[in-house]
Amino acid sequence: MVAVAVAMAGWALPGVVAAQGAGQNLGSGAPVPKALAPYTTCVFTDGLRVMEVDPLEPGVTSRPVETAAGVQRIDVEAGARVMFAYPLTDFFANAKVEMLPAANYAELKKALVSNLHYLEAERGGPMPARALPVGLHGFEVHGNDRQKLEGNVLGMYLLFDDSAHVATTVYFLNQQAWQRKFQTMDEYGRLRDSFLRNYTGCVRENQGLGK
Repeated sequence: MVAVAVAMAGWALPGVVAAQGAGQNLGSGAPVPKALAPYTTCVFTDGLRVMEVDPLEPGVTSRPVETAAGVQRIDVEAGARVMFAYPLTDFFANAKVEMLPAANYAELKKALVSNLHYLEAERGGPMPARALPVGLHGFEVHGNDRQKLEGNVLGMYLLFDDSAHVATTVYFLNQQAWQRKFQTMDEYGRLRDSFLRNYTGCVRENQGLGK
């Protein structure tokens, strides 16, 4: 179910591509919407890099999500998929960045959170409550992780930027042991928290530079 959700409505996952030696791929060559550019140009001090940026396919204005109340549609005004990887590894994170209509932003937020909770069963049920990393730079964050190193997606996190009406769904990806930077759930958790802190900080910095 989680893998299907990633690939829906113009957001197809790329095939397994070794990040070793790969440069940034701008997908179809279509421009990234200006409002979403801060999410696509981040640099990380631990070696993590943006490897691919793919704008939402032309003509896609919504996508379905499953919730306990049934399928709901998420209206999207603009979008971009951003793929991240560490050197000599396969993809670590897939971020789906979407600008939502201001008129029904609050309703769409609720639907995305409901989808997250609905998919918890695919990751072994709700995890025990944990403190999210501090310093998430004004983003509202929701998330859930698997309890073991198994499956294609280890964690799913929602980052809401209310002032910009942007919702970012981050999928933290699992790979074969030799293709990933982490080998235990504790190591994964540290990389995940580092990503959440640094990515949200980078976006805020980029937004400030763009004013």
